[in-house]
Amino acid sequence: MKISQTNKNLSIETLRGLAIILIVLGYVIGSVSGNGLKVANDSIWRFLYYAFQYIQIPLFTAISGFVYAYKPVSRFTSNSKFITGKINRLLIPLVIVSTLFYLLQYAIPGTNSKNDLNDIWRIYVYPYAHFGFLQGMMIVFLIITILENFEALNTLKSAMICLIITALIFILLPFKFHYFSLNRVPFLLTFFILGLSLKRFYEVIFKKSIIKTAGIIFVFSLGYQLYIFNEDSPDIIANLLTFGVGSTACILMISLGYQNSKLVWLGDFSYSIYLFHIFGAVASRVLLAKLSVHNIPLQILTGLIAGLSFPVLLRLLCGSNKVLSMLLFGDKIGTIYRKRNQRLPFKNARSVTNSRFFPY
Repeated sequence: MKISQTNKNLSIETLRGLAIILIVLGYVIGSVSGNGLKVANDSIWRFLYYAFQYIQIPLFTAISGFVYAYKPVSRFTSNSKFITGKINRLLIPLVIVSTLFYLLQYAIPGTNSKNDLNDIWRIYVYPYAHFGFLQGMMIVFLIITILENFEALNTLKSAMICLIITALIFILLPFKFHYFSLNRVPFLLTFFILGLSLKRFYEVIFKKSIIKTAGIIFVFSLGYQLYIFNEDSPDIIANLLTFGVGSTACILMISLGYQNSKLVWLGDFSYSIYLFHIFGAVASRVLLAKLSVHNIPLQILTGLIAGLSFPVLLRLLCGSNKVLSMLLFGDKIGTIYRKRNQRLPFKNARSVTNSRFFPY
């Protein structure tokens, strides 16, 4: 597991870059036929979305847990400082960015949905677009803080008990409470604890026997998932497949230790891309519609490029402004995002360095 001079795991940053590409691609295609490019349910593009549906957000969330394990709350900071930091990181962008998107969606013609301005308060209370991830992760960090204080994640045995409990709740007892994305917390917590455990107990978990077992489970789970494409299945089956495919994919991909400098560089912008990819992708879709361009492959490629590049450019333009960095990206008010040499695409990338559950 190679670590860069800035103490970042390059293979994990590579996976972070890959995960955010899959998330943006999923948004561009659309989780259902009424979203994104509104591709037909029986099209190859819907199949492509479905093939990665149970990997994209689980991988993104597991990586968050893996990275958190480098600097957990119980070892490096106080509870209040940790929670304050997460409020700054998650809730401020939640309010600012979701409000911007809601207003733009209302004002710009050609968007897939519009809501009454009188209902804008709902986006802060209920899941809205992809911002439900921020709500859910805030609750996840509160729960993780409690578990860490009780040392419930300090040993492999206790961590696996917590993982099994959260997984069973996610699979068997789907929450019906949509307030502040409470219904998504078991899903997020499951994969966050998985990622945390993969880092904290790396030497124990990543053995050949476990990796081989994960590979077998992945092949059968993904195979069955693809076999039932476009079939209605109970929530329990879908959740079980999500856990089976998502968890084993995380184990297998982390075990590879693959590194790619461009993905490492992109992974450094993953949170910014997650927040703002929707702006670039929607703008691309609306513009191509105005130009009467209806070629699906071209629309997907253009949307993917716009969804990735717009947040990166915005991050680079606003990175040195402390106030904008705090409001738009959740940076601490006293910090500047990156050094000058880190703003050049792909320069010294090796030393530089969150669907069905989140419908767009």
